[in-house]
Amino acid sequence: MVRRRSTLLDTTGGVSTRARLRVGYQGEPGAYSEEALLTLYPDADPIGQRSFAMAFEALLSGEVDLDVLPVENTLGGIVQEVNDLLWERPGLRLIGEHVHPIQHCLLGISGAPIRRAISHPQALAQTRRYLEARGIEPIPYHDTAGAARYLAERPEPGLAAVASAAAARRYGLEILATGIQDDDANQTRFVIVQRGAPERPAGATPGSKCSLCFVAAHVPGSLVAALQCFSARGVNLTRLESRPIPGKPFEYRFFLDFQVADPEAAEAALCELEATTHEVRLFGTYRSLCPPAGR
Repeated sequence: MVRRRSTLLDTTGGVSTRARLRVGYQGEPGAYSEEALLTLYPDADPIGQRSFAMAFEALLSGEVDLDVLPVENTLGGIVQEVNDLLWERPGLRLIGEHVHPIQHCLLGISGAPIRRAISHPQALAQTRRYLEARGIEPIPYHDTAGAARYLAERPEPGLAAVASAAAARRYGLEILATGIQDDDANQTRFVIVQRGAPERPAGATPGSKCSLCFVAAHVPGSLVAALQCFSARGVNLTRLESRPIPGKPFEYRFFLDFQVADPEAAEAALCELEATTHEVRLFGTYRSLCPPAGR
């Protein structure tokens, strides 16, 4: 049997050829995550999972070779569950990122006024103003494409789905409106996750990015001291998000991304952070596989 070939980004940023990749994502066929996945790996076997936790477990078990998962959106902000799972599931590393344009559509059956719309909570957040202006009640669903499939299988007057044009074509739904996102520049940042130890910035190509999470010492000034590890060396931070620590009220983990313009300076900043904070979890050093839309 002849197997198609695909490409896999290795830990040094190179490309190796191997048998057809199995790439996991959260959602059903037609989801934006599947779109992003196929942009990166057009010859891959996409394997959808109902939840982010299931996507992580499929990767850890070896069911898939890679995961392509969203971590933040220009409108909806951080994808909290994915970031939390990166902390909770050791043995994984980030090997690349991709910024994917997101254009939402209102899908349904014409004729009756739309009163409710089902979709993933992130998609509903990204179309909030459009829905509010028309008095459409948002109804959370586990996935955008899954919402389209549900509507196609159980058509209901007044019910619509927020999903992609690709999902409309796949499930035979009418596109009632296009471009309903609250910002035309709406984009989601996806990361490519692989099993293995994360690469440190010392060996990275200049222009790479590094992602990690840390817990600062629970003393006054600890967060400022942590950030000074980077500012003192001219290392530019591109993201800083806080997440509460379960079981420790009003204590937080901090998710941080920084640019690796100078690998030596970036490595020194990371070493000092590891020496002065309570805990650091390095997720990986990697490069962007595709520039943001509009560049």
